[in-house]
Amino acid sequence: MKEKIKKVIKSPIFTIVFVISLTGLVLWLTLRNDFDQVVEMLRNANIWMLLFIAGLMVFDRVIHGWGLKKECNVSCPDYKWSQGFVNSYTGSLFNNITPSASGGQFAQVYIFTRQGVPVSNAIGVLWLDFIIYQTTMSIFVLLLLILRFGYYFSHYSQFFIIVLFGFVVNTAVILALWAMVRFPRFYHWLSTSGVNIGAKLHLIKDKEKTKKSIEDQLARFEKEVVVLKNNKKMIFKIALSNLLRLTIYYSVPFFCAIALHIPIGFDKMLDVLALSSFVAMVNAFVPLPGSSGGTEASFILMFSTLFNRIDVSSIMILWRVMTYYFQTLLGGVVFLYGKTRPIVIHDNIQLMPAGENTVNSSGDDGKIDNGGLS
Repeated sequence: MKEKIKKVIKSPIFTIVFVISLTGLVLWLTLRNDFDQVVEMLRNANIWMLLFIAGLMVFDRVIHGWGLKKECNVSCPDYKWSQGFVNSYTGSLFNNITPSASGGQFAQVYIFTRQGVPVSNAIGVLWLDFIIYQTTMSIFVLLLLILRFGYYFSHYSQFFIIVLFGFVVNTAVILALWAMVRFPRFYHWLSTSGVNIGAKLHLIKDKEKTKKSIEDQLARFEKEVVVLKNNKKMIFKIALSNLLRLTIYYSVPFFCAIALHIPIGFDKMLDVLALSSFVAMVNAFVPLPGSSGGTEASFILMFSTLFNRIDVSSIMILWRVMTYYFQTLLGGVVFLYGKTRPIVIHDNIQLMPAGENTVNSSGDDGKIDNGGLS
């Protein structure tokens, strides 16, 4: 019986029904007193601005596809921009429909292999992409926190302390990886004393498995650091593209307000960018597909500092439709297209560069481990 329940819970249909149901509940709680007004605002939305926002969402994937292409070209010179676009939407789709966005990279590896990129190279590309994006996002959000967090925290609610905690958690991941590479003593402490402390506090169940996981993460990370050092100009360009992507995504509520004829000036753009990044930080703690429920609630709480109740509800619905449902549906179409394309075979695939002193978990110098992503 338990196995049947687990099978049902893990099924895509259950995930879709669960996400829709939870979202519906949040919307009902949000709109029960303002339903007619919100619907009227959505009905009168500017169609051209809606098309513009949809175009921004697609452009975001185009930029990411270009970044994947540049990263793939380190080991696979024939990899195309269009292939990167398909892979980007594949990651977006599966991140949106799996708990804690845990399925995106596995699906991307699958598409990479169909596009002629070996599993080992695909894992290397995704690790490199993660490092650059996470580092860029941490710096960008840090700037927004410095500029606007103090104002909102002092004038409104202590709820914003969760934002700060979310930023620390997101940033700690990339800082810990960099620290393990730069400071071997820190890595030694983390893999011994740190794991032992976690086990005593019952935060870690299997010490050996955790140590092995840390070793695997570090080995892969070290390899991508070599790529970073040898391709600084490319890395800088991809970091700028990620900065553009973040700006696009965080600015969507601003354009939603314009589409709904809500008065807002460009002097509020910085506030919108900051509040959007705060929502993203809070959503890091929602382990549900698409952060359903938590996303809508946190958006309402954050942006109610900038808009009235009816306006913020209308903006939230339009924002959610464009950034989640539209992207998920289009991602499904793009993924099916990529899945049905003939398998590509490249003649000039190279191993991803590895450092002289880098050893992966299999013990083979200079080769990327073929294991799955953590």
